[in-house]
Amino acid sequence: VVTHDQAVATAVDRTVAIRDGRTASEVVRRTSVDDEGRTTVHASEYATVDRSGRLQLPRDYTHALDIRNRVMLELEPDHITIRPDQPEQDRPENE
Repeated sequence: VVTHDQAVATAVDRTVAIRDGRTASEVVRRTSVDDEGRTTVHASEYATVDRSGRLQLPRDYTHALDIRNRVMLELEPDHITIRPDQPEQDRPENE
């Protein structure tokens, strides 16, 4: 199903968002039923990584942190930290 209708998009288990002609994110919805029969839908949003290792950060994230041209990356044992680039005058002297 291809749609721009959010009501339709939330009715399926998986949706893919395309931005600038590339897959930008994927939302996976899982349904669970508790012991009393109540149904809950859990949605998780994932940024997609293309074959070249590129990912698109959500616009609301980049706007919230005023991210424009580049970011700082730090490899941790179990994740990658992404931080906004610091202006030249705010960088430590050894960088």
